[in-house]
Order: sequence, then C-alpha cells, then structure tokens
Amino acid sequence: MSHVKLIAVLGSVLLLAGCGAGNKSAAKTPSSQQEPASSRSSQSSSAQSSHAKSSASSSSTASVAKTATFSNQTFTIKNVAFKLTGSKITASATANRNLFVIYYTVTNHQNTSIIPSDLWQDAVSAKQNGHKLGTGNLAFTTSQTTDNNKLNRTVMPVKAGQSVSGLAMFEPKGSQNITVTFKDTHGQTVHTSTYPVN
Repeated sequence: MSHVKLIAVLGSVLLLAGCGAGNKSAAKTPSSQQEPASSRSSQSSSAQSSHAKSSASSSSTASVAKTATFSNQTFTIKNVAFKLTGSKITASATANRNLFVIYYTVTNHQNTSIIPSDLWQDAVSAKQNGHKLGTGNLAFTTSQTTDNNKLNRTVMPVKAGQSVSGLAMFEPKGSQNITVTFKDTHGQTVHTSTYPVN
C-alpha cells in the first residue's frame, strides 16, 4: 500500500509541475509578442529624429530675404541702382545678326568703386524661347559710337556716389519675345520683363 501511495503522490507532483510549466509558457507568449522597451524607445527616438530632420529641411528650403529690389524700372542690388531708360534692336558686329540693347543709368550708392557690368552680368540674364542668350558684340560703326562709349563706361570703375549712362545687350536667336530676369545675390528672381524683338 505504501508503494501505491508513493506512486500516486509522485504522479500528482509531476502533474502539478507540468501544469506549472504550461502556465509559465502561456505567460511568456504575450510578452514575447510585445516589443522590448529598448526597441520601443529607440524607435521613438528615431521617429523624433526624423521629424526634427524634416523640420530642418523644410526650414532650409524656405526662401531667404531678397537682397535686391525692382521698382519703377529701377533694379537695385548691393546698393547699386540700375535705372532702365530704354531698349532697342540694333545691328550686331556679326553679319546678319541683331542685338537687343537695354539702356540704363547706374548710380553707385556704395562707399567704394564698383564695375557696373560685373554686377549686371551676375544678376541679369535673358532667354528667348527657353534658351539663354549670349551678349553679342556691337558693330564698330559711326552710328554706334555713342553705344560703344556707353558700353565702355560699364567696364570702368564708377566711384561712390557717381552715376553713369551704360547699356547691356543680348543677341536674339529668332523673332520670339525676349524675357529678361533680374535676380538677387541668392539667385532668387526679383523681377522679369518681356520685350518684343520686332
């Protein structure tokens, strides 16, 4: 009888141990499906980091304050004012070609001398039918002596507080309208003007 009791007690113990092991594995199952706390915190910080990066990139793409203005036919950049006074189509030094000429009076409001053509070429460009235009060359004729003199003045230093009459030119490639774009020192468009060729 004592052997039977011993076997029964051992069987009960084994049965209880088996139930306990089953409960432990059942208890582990839900927690194994959950993410570890370290993984959750790293994902959270990575989400915050990507949000910070997107905020920084959106602020960097925002335009900065313009460093040039265009008002009353006057383009002002780096304290130098180009007052546009007229335009025309004239003969080019290249045979069978024309030039589009823009006349201006430039006034230097800086404290030092400037070269007008350097400022102009960095900030002003022209396109025709989507293609960028080159500058071309004036013909050396008596009728264009005045224009040549104005062109020469744009490559000479203009002292502080001084004004001179000058011009800029572009060589058209067809009869379509010419679009002239004025940009600031950051390359942002300040103004565009459209001129007919004919």
